[in-house]
Amino acid sequence: MLSPAARHRQKILARQAAAKAPEGVAAARPKDGPEASAYELLLAELGKDLARLREVQSVEGKIALKREMIVSYDHHVDATLDASAQSGKAVQDEIVATMMIWRFDIGDFAAGLEIAAHVLRFGLAMPQRMQRQAATLIAEEVAEAALAMDRDGHEFSLAIIDQANALTAEHDMPDQVRAKLFKARGRSLRRAYARLVEHPESAPAGGRESAQLEALAAFRRALQLDKKCGVKKDIEQLEAKVRAAND
Repeated sequence: MLSPAARHRQKILARQAAAKAPEGVAAARPKDGPEASAYELLLAELGKDLARLREVQSVEGKIALKREMIVSYDHHVDATLDASAQSGKAVQDEIVATMMIWRFDIGDFAAGLEIAAHVLRFGLAMPQRMQRQAATLIAEEVAEAALAMDRDGHEFSLAIIDQANALTAEHDMPDQVRAKLFKARGRSLRRAYARLVEHPESAPAGGRESAQLEALAAFRRALQLDKKCGVKKDIEQLEAKVRAAND
């Protein structure tokens, strides 16, 4: 764990790196100066950690290892995001991009989306080992996690799904990926509806009906984007419930 002095130095170096960048899309990192040296040292540590991960075959094992490793990069990420928030500028950063992915991998979607906002705002490149563009990766990681949780009988955070949708709304991606996100939204809303039916005392006025109609709209949008996304039965079931409620 870094000392307070080391954490302060990281903040200073992050601000210096951001200050040298132009406005807009993140520039290439400076190759000279103390901020460049500090970054290269940390990038080398990341290379070692990635090598350790490649030696692990178990997905659960990789996730557990990432939970341990990720704390070593938290101060760099925090300092980088803080510097960019203050200056409105950024530089390319493979460490930050990788930590966004790791946050998704360990299920910390709130922190992952905080980093994602920075990645998309400044156009950070994804690591070369990743085959998807940033917006596609963000949308798909959230959607697949939400759908997996639904299959296991649990309700995924609707706020996280909506945040991912809002962050990536203006970015190009395959229609199939966007459809997954709307499908995930529909499934989350459907579970919210079931919860409100089971506990009507906690439902706001019109909350159940609203959840049902929003779920139906999400499924219909998913079907528009991808005819094979697997929501036709969802739509049929919800349409039947809406008709029954209106009879």
